[in-house]
Amino acid sequence: PIPYHTSILTGEGWMLELLNGHPDRIQTCLGVSHVVFDRLIQVLTHHGFVPSHNGISVEEQLGIFLY
Repeated sequence: PIPYHTSILTGEGWMLELLNGHPDRIQTCLGVSHVVFDRLIQVLTHHGFVPSHNGISVEEQLGIFLY
């Protein structure tokens, strides 16, 4: 089989690319619009969700969950 996930980006780099890239790409990859993603981040941080102890940002954690 041909490898599918071949990006050289780290999780953080991939999330930054999604957040700063073409507005439709985050919808395609994560199934939510950029506006919804931002709102989910606001809700999570409001309810005390914080970056993990190993340095994974809230954005990256949400991206992993949605992917």
